[in-house]
Amino acid sequence: MSDSTNQPKATPLRPEMLFIGLFAMLGLAVLWFFSSQQQQQLRGSATGFDGLQVWLSSEGHDANSFAGGWTIDADTIGLLVMPLYDTDLGEDRVAPQTKEELIFQQDEYDLDQFGIGRRADLVQTMVVLPKWRTGLRLTGLGHPALLVDRTAAQNTLQDVAGVSVGKLRHIPRPFNDFAYTAIDGTRLTARLYVAQVFDGNGCAPIIGDVGEMVLGWCTSGGGADILVLSDPDLFSNHGLRLGDNALIAADLLPSLAQDGKILIDYSRSVWITEDSQVVARDRTWADLKRFFEFPFSVLWLGGAILMLIVLWRSGLRYGPIGMPQSKLGASKLQAIAARARLMRLTGQDGALLSDYVTARITAVSSAIFGAAYPGAAAKEAAYLKYIARSDPAQAENLSTLLAEIRSLPPQISSTQAITYVNAFERTLEQLAHDT
Repeated sequence: MSDSTNQPKATPLRPEMLFIGLFAMLGLAVLWFFSSQQQQQLRGSATGFDGLQVWLSSEGHDANSFAGGWTIDADTIGLLVMPLYDTDLGEDRVAPQTKEELIFQQDEYDLDQFGIGRRADLVQTMVVLPKWRTGLRLTGLGHPALLVDRTAAQNTLQDVAGVSVGKLRHIPRPFNDFAYTAIDGTRLTARLYVAQVFDGNGCAPIIGDVGEMVLGWCTSGGGADILVLSDPDLFSNHGLRLGDNALIAADLLPSLAQDGKILIDYSRSVWITEDSQVVARDRTWADLKRFFEFPFSVLWLGGAILMLIVLWRSGLRYGPIGMPQSKLGASKLQAIAARARLMRLTGQDGALLSDYVTARITAVSSAIFGAAYPGAAAKEAAYLKYIARSDPAQAENLSTLLAEIRSLPPQISSTQAITYVNAFERTLEQLAHDT
């Protein structure tokens, strides 16, 4: 028999560590939920561009919104629309502390100049300059007091298209109209509320003219061609319903994308990658066979030996689950069997019958009451009391039969003993079925 006292005990899992892990995961989930909800509110607000994606998709164009999380092949993108909600690309935004600061907040989230230039180098990009403060999104009111600071917006323009592009300003009229000619020659009108325009020096105008340009081809700081949209109201959620802005979006953007995918990018990091050249070749069985050659063959052999040892230890040493054994030890069972054999050999069937009925009624009582009553006498008394409550006559007959069996002389004939055993068993069987 092996000694189990020296076997190492498994380290129990500490409940406090489990709770700490669960709370950490819950905190990350809550943080991710609120951050995603904040961006979702921005995208669906008056200053967002989800309406543009829905409108273009309804017109049969391939348009998607993107918030990051996975890489996208640059060759699959025809036009990248990048709304800017940051008027200071070189500094981190300061979180507002009061409701008033929140209303007049200019920056929704931080972006960087390098990420914008990197996108322009990889794909055709339209940068949408910031125009409105957070107050427009929260209040729904397009008041001129909620326009971003002109100097801050101009700094963002110069970071994107260089200093030589000229100045940015607002036209002090409620509504401003700009002509646009569609691909089929149709004359459309872009209407903007308090239009935000820029000089556009060195840029090729698409909407507006040099001096009052709304959208044009410019050159980024890295030398790449980039589309600059000075007024986001041309394609934003609340601006699409003005004038012919929605028709202009459905005509202009697919042509710029050359019928490719239009991606509205809200992400802060660059998730666009260049298509790497991969030499394609057919797979053969030799590609799999090499994992079984040296030195991998040594690892496979070691794994096979380890598996054989595990099977041997689990199957031979420990074996299958054993059947439940009696609570009585082997020595006690042997003693009972030896005593019964001696009593039979000496012809003491009466004494053996007395011990039999005592053991039998004790077992029946234990099956009903369990270990609540210690001792054979207590269990027999409890059983007789239990029977008397349901059938007093049968309880009286059983008591009389027990007393008669125990008063028998030690030596009786086998026929007489069998008669008493049959009567006792019939009584117990009848009581078991009746109760």
